[in-house]
Amino acid sequence: MTKDFKIKIINCTEKDLNDIGFDKTYIKNAVNKHRFKTVKIHNLTCAQANILKQTALTSGTDCAVHREVITGKVELSDCILSGSISQLKTICEKLKFQPLKLSSLAEEIKNLLFEKYSPVIIRDTVFNWERPYIMGILNITPDSSSDGGEFNSIEKAENHFKQMLQEGADIIDIGGESTRPFAKKITADEEITRVIPVIRHIRSFDSSTIISIDTRNSQTAQKAIEAGADIINDISAFDWDEKMIDAVKDNDCPIILNHSKGTPEIMQNNTLYNDVVDDIYDYLQRKIDLLIEKGIDPAKVIIDPGIGFGKTTQQNFEIISRLQEFKTLGCPILVGHSRKNFLKETIGSDNKEELDTATLTVSQKAIENSANIIRVHNVKPHRILLDVLQSFS
Repeated sequence: MTKDFKIKIINCTEKDLNDIGFDKTYIKNAVNKHRFKTVKIHNLTCAQANILKQTALTSGTDCAVHREVITGKVELSDCILSGSISQLKTICEKLKFQPLKLSSLAEEIKNLLFEKYSPVIIRDTVFNWERPYIMGILNITPDSSSDGGEFNSIEKAENHFKQMLQEGADIIDIGGESTRPFAKKITADEEITRVIPVIRHIRSFDSSTIISIDTRNSQTAQKAIEAGADIINDISAFDWDEKMIDAVKDNDCPIILNHSKGTPEIMQNNTLYNDVVDDIYDYLQRKIDLLIEKGIDPAKVIIDPGIGFGKTTQQNFEIISRLQEFKTLGCPILVGHSRKNFLKETIGSDNKEELDTATLTVSQKAIENSANIIRVHNVKPHRILLDVLQSFS
C-alpha cells in the first residue's frame, strides 16, 4: 500500500485554506463551501418535507425524511438537513419562493445558522455573546448542598464576592434559598432578610459588577433590583409566582428562565419525558412567547434548561450533549451544573475538588455545544478554561 497519501479530517477554517496556498481574495467565501452543518427540523407535513428534500437535492445535498413521506402514509415527519453553509444558504434562498410556510422555515434556518443573539447592555457592560461568560455563585444560605453556611454573613459574602471577581467572574448570582432536590421552601421575608443586606453592602463599594438575584419570589426580586441587582434568575420561570413577570417588565431587566419540573421538594419524583430536550424546548418556547406578549424585550431573555431540576443523571448528560438544539429559541443559553447531584452520582464522590474537576469537564462540553453562560461555584479554573479555549479560535 502506498504511503504517499496523508489524510485527516478537519473543520475547515480560513487558516486551513491559507495554509494550502488558496487564493486569499476568495478565502472568506470558500470557507462556507467547506464547513458543514446539520439541522433537525420537527413536524413538517409530507408536502413540506417533500419540497424540502427536493430543494436540498437540487442544491447538491440531501435531506433525510420519514420513509413514508413519499406515500403520504404519515401525517408529519421530522427531517434532518445537512450540507455546507453555502448549500444551506442556497436552500434558504430557494425556500423563500415556496408555499406552505416554507419561507418562514427558511428564515428560522438562517437565524439559527447565520445570525447572532442580540447584544444587551447591563450596567454599562455590553454582552455581545461572542464569547462565553462566567456566572459565579454566592449562596447566602445555611443549607445549600455544596456551600451552605459558608457565606451567610455580610463579611464572608463580601470576601467571596471579591474573590470570584478577582478570579474572573463576569456575573455574580446571589441566592438566599436552597433549591437543591427535596429542599424545603422558605418565606419571601426570610429570603429578603438574607440577601438584601448583602446586595446593599456590595453596592456600597462596587457599582459596576453585574449581580443577578436567584429567586422565585417576585417580592424578593423587586427588592433586590431596588438594592442594586441587575438580572432576575427565576428557577421556576414564573411558575411559582406569576407576579414575577410584572417585576421583570416594571424594571426592564434581563430574566433567566429555568426549566424545572415542579418545586424543589417534588421535582425529582417525576422525571418522565416524551423527549427530554424537546419537552424542555417546548416549555421554554411557551415562556418566551408569554413574555413577548407582555411586552418584554426578547433580547433580555436568557434560557436555562435546568440541569438537575427534575432530571435523571442520564437526562442531564443528554441535555448537555444536545444543547445546540436550544439555539433556535433565539436566546442566550445558561448552564448551571456545578457540583450537582448527577455529578456526584457519576463519579461516586461528594468531594469538592473532585466535583470541581467533573464540573469543569461538563463545562467544556457545554461551551463546545453553544453555552453562553456557565454558572459555577469555582470560578478560577473556568476562567483558565475559557482563556485556553479562546486561544484555539
